[in-house]
Amino acid sequence: MENNILQNIQSYFTEEVIDKLANHLGEDREKVAKGVNIAVPSLLLGLQSQSKEGLTSIFQSAKHLFASFDLHDALGKYFAKDDKGESAHFESDNIASEIFGDKFMGITQSIGKYLGMSSESVNSLFGASIPAVISGITKKGGHWDVAEVGQLLQTNRSSFASAIPAGLGLGMFGSLFAKADVAKELGGPDSSQPATAIPEPAIVHTKQRADKAKKGAGIWWILILVLIAALWFLFGKGCNGDKTTNPEKANTSLDSNQNTKPDSSAKNHLVDVKLPDGNSLQAFSSGIEDQLVQFLQSDYKTWTDEQLKAKWFDFDNLNFETNTATVTPASQVQLVNIARILRLFPDAKIKIGGYTDKTGDEAINKKVSQERADAVKNYLEKEGLGTQVVGAEGYGSEFAQAAWDAPDKERAKDRRVAISVRK
Repeated sequence: MENNILQNIQSYFTEEVIDKLANHLGEDREKVAKGVNIAVPSLLLGLQSQSKEGLTSIFQSAKHLFASFDLHDALGKYFAKDDKGESAHFESDNIASEIFGDKFMGITQSIGKYLGMSSESVNSLFGASIPAVISGITKKGGHWDVAEVGQLLQTNRSSFASAIPAGLGLGMFGSLFAKADVAKELGGPDSSQPATAIPEPAIVHTKQRADKAKKGAGIWWILILVLIAALWFLFGKGCNGDKTTNPEKANTSLDSNQNTKPDSSAKNHLVDVKLPDGNSLQAFSSGIEDQLVQFLQSDYKTWTDEQLKAKWFDFDNLNFETNTATVTPASQVQLVNIARILRLFPDAKIKIGGYTDKTGDEAINKKVSQERADAVKNYLEKEGLGTQVVGAEGYGSEFAQAAWDAPDKERAKDRRVAISVRK
């Protein structure tokens, strides 16, 4: 049986609303209806996968977004008109991006391909579904208790997962739908048959079945290992690389869900970096500390401003807590090293740049890259070095070189925080 939460949310999407959505998007009505039936459980599963802190953050965004919004009429504002008679869409795309992070673009493209409609239309369907979903899980905006809502979502997880069509290919959603118990078969996007749940046959524990299960389990273990490896690359790697190219031409940062770690292939051991005062500090071989000291001891002041702007030094061991601009305790050592170097070169000025890859929502990318550049700037200011920092700027994915669907190893080069020396 369909879950009551799911039914309540989907009840917002009456035939009239579906007709309006289809007309507004210029898409086939049946495809729009099926798209909504995918978007709603997908959003519920995405919310269920959040940590308490993540769900709290999403609720805060929702409260801000819905401050003047009547959740009793969850779709009313989506079709509202402004003074010029233009559609005044409810701006909820950012919440969908916050729920799914850098997977959101891939999700909308995959669903669009499955349904035979544009990813932009799918994105709009998610945006239109957000108010209904938030209304459904918060009892029309009257109940925002994160712990209780989280428990409710967890309890009904299997029901949400079973509403996702089996033919969609749940693997592209990552770990969100990895434990779906029974997937609903919807048929192809052109099918006129209504969605029906497929009953599971009774399980008979025979030796043949056990042997078959073992083989199947072996395949699942391989898939799990692949997933773990993908998640390690996704959440474990970040601001690495030792390139010193112009950030305006080669992006240098991290995306909103990823931390930064040294590239083990290039910086796999610590060395003593000699300082001009006769002392030394420990840092990765050919890392930012070593490069910065050598550069500040050179004749860089004879360089033109344009030449200096083209020279950047990437942090190679600067990690942040996931989805935040909070530097991890283990990364403090690199900030301490940079502060120590700047004190020995009081005439040196620096600019800090933050950058992301092309995945995820650009507004969020811009925000996170700015916050992480500011985090470095704020640290140096607290150390009394504020006069040496001439600026901190977050570029988002504006200058990323790798495509959004490139392997993570390539996109990782675009996720960096860097320093440029200025006069």
